[in-house]
Amino acid sequence: MIALALLLAASPAAALTGDEWRRLPPASRDAYVTGLIDAWGNVVEVQESLGARDRGITVFAGVVTCLRDRLLPYAKIVEAVERYVRDNPGLVSKEMPDIVFAVLTAECR
Repeated sequence: MIALALLLAASPAAALTGDEWRRLPPASRDAYVTGLIDAWGNVVEVQESLGARDRGITVFAGVVTCLRDRLLPYAKIVEAVERYVRDNPGLVSKEMPDIVFAVLTAECR
């Protein structure tokens, strides 16, 4: 009963914007970016294990595969995201998942 009440009361979590992310302490910024990447990796792994092809998920497969193949350390990825946000102040109103995806797409070319 309590679980059902909690489930019904839950609301979707909103993604941080680049500006909100910039205002986080460094450890929180690191955790946010690595959490996104881990979540994408997990979703892709589940899709692969099920043999499914959901276009909303496969968009991440290329980036996840690149990160696996290149063994890019999280510190380098976070550094690239910080540089991108700093160098593109007009994009700080964008949501961080979009920003991180753009950075990783560029890193994986």
